[in-house]
Amino acid sequence: MKYPIYIFVALLALALRSPARLNGQAVGVKTYETSTVPRAVVVKTFGKCEFSEDGQTFTTLKPYQILKQGAFVRTGEGARADLFFRRIGTTVRLQPETEIQLETMNRSMKDGEAVMQTLINLRTGRIFTAVRSMIAGSSFEIRNAAGRSVVEGGGGKGRYIITADGTHVAEKNSVVPLKLVGETGVTIITPGQKFSSREGKMLPLEASEAVKNLIEFDELDAISEQPDTTESTPSAR
Repeated sequence: MKYPIYIFVALLALALRSPARLNGQAVGVKTYETSTVPRAVVVKTFGKCEFSEDGQTFTTLKPYQILKQGAFVRTGEGARADLFFRRIGTTVRLQPETEIQLETMNRSMKDGEAVMQTLINLRTGRIFTAVRSMIAGSSFEIRNAAGRSVVEGGGGKGRYIITADGTHVAEKNSVVPLKLVGETGVTIITPGQKFSSREGKMLPLEASEAVKNLIEFDELDAISEQPDTTESTPSAR
C-alpha cells in the first residue's frame, strides 16, 4: 500500500523528535546547535568541574555542553575547564578553584552587522583568555574586584590573564591592549605589562612565569583560531 508523501514526512519528523531507545531505555543523542543567540561551548574539562543555572544547585560540567546567559561554572582543586564563546572567537580557561558567571551574552544589530556584548563575572580564582579579532562594536568584558576589564572588537588578537582579586596581564604577543575600567578611572594595560590593582602600578613579568603562560596561551589559540562552528557544534542531551 502506498502512502501519500505528506504522511511519510510526518512519520519521519515524529521519529526524529523521539529519543532513540535500546532495550526499552532512552539513548542520548548528540544534536546540533543552530541558534543565533550567543552561547558558550565547553571544549574540555580536567578534574572536578561543575555548572549551575541558578548558582545554587551544581552538577558535573561535561565537554560539548552548551552554556547560556546566567550560568555559573566552577573548578575544583587541581581542575580546569576550557570554554569557547562562539561567534566572537574567544576562549576562556578557568584555572583551579575558579568560579565565573556568564552574566551577559547579548547579540544586537549595528549598521547591518551583528555585534556581541559579553560580560563574565569572575567571582573567585584566575582565568586565561584568548580573543581573536571581533567585529567592530563588539566587546568582551570581565568583571572582578578591580572593576571591568574590557576588550573591544575590531582591533585584532589579544591574550590576557585576569584574577578575581585584581591582577591583570596583557601577554606580549597581544595586539589589543586591555582596558581596565575602575572606580578611579581607566587604566590601559599594554602588551607585555602586568598591572596589580592592589598596588596600583605596573609590574614586570618574571621570565619563568612568562614562559609557562605562553604554553597555555598557545593551547587556547589553537581553539580560538578554529573556524566558527556555529552550525555544527554538538551539544550533549
